[in-house]
Amino acid sequence: MKGKVALVTGASSGIGQAVAVALSKEGCKVVFTYNSNEKGAKETLEEIGKNGAMFKVDMHNETEIEKLFSFIKAKFRKLDVLVNNAGINRPRGLFETNDWKEIFQVDLFSVVFCTGKAVKLMEGVGKILNITSVYADGKVCYKGIAPYGAAKAALNHYTQTLAKNLAPKILVNAIAPGYVRTPLWGEKTEKEFEESGKEQLIERMIDPAEIAQMAVAVIKNDAMTGEIVFVDGGISLKTV
Repeated sequence: MKGKVALVTGASSGIGQAVAVALSKEGCKVVFTYNSNEKGAKETLEEIGKNGAMFKVDMHNETEIEKLFSFIKAKFRKLDVLVNNAGINRPRGLFETNDWKEIFQVDLFSVVFCTGKAVKLMEGVGKILNITSVYADGKVCYKGIAPYGAAKAALNHYTQTLAKNLAPKILVNAIAPGYVRTPLWGEKTEKEFEESGKEQLIERMIDPAEIAQMAVAVIKNDAMTGEIVFVDGGISLKTV
């Protein structure tokens, strides 16, 4: 991985931050995005060091995404690894179409747009990793976040379709996390995190670093494509 150029979206905290740092430790030059959490982005950059670059991008805005890829092209001339991690997740209405449009814009459409730009910079050789969710599985879906689960289910399908279209030179996989301790949970107490963690077979929350470990393993593997790797603490077994 040494000297490879990687882009990680949404890396100012949580899974994205852990993946960006893990890739830098593997020797990658890491460009990562953030939106509102500049403080967290600076913390990520501090951990990565001189081989990192932070870039403010609102994933609702394709013009800003265009500027990101222009920056990567100008600075590095290429891209070897794309990790589509940026996403939003909060309770949304079952029938409120504006809620669905916002979730799908960030969690799916921005991924499609970023991936198209990334493939051009990969020049036919590279790795793409999408961060989806255990909630993409209909048997595990949570009734309060239907748009999120649907967007992630679509992302799983897109992952496999990309894999078929881009093999053998560009390999595409996804990781579907379970309950990971990230800021997406909002303001939770230690007791609430403990209770949520007990819903998984491992009886605890997953640490972002544990998802990052799998991300690095999948990206380094040259025999995988089109796989959806569940790192969910066993919650998908517990809820079926």
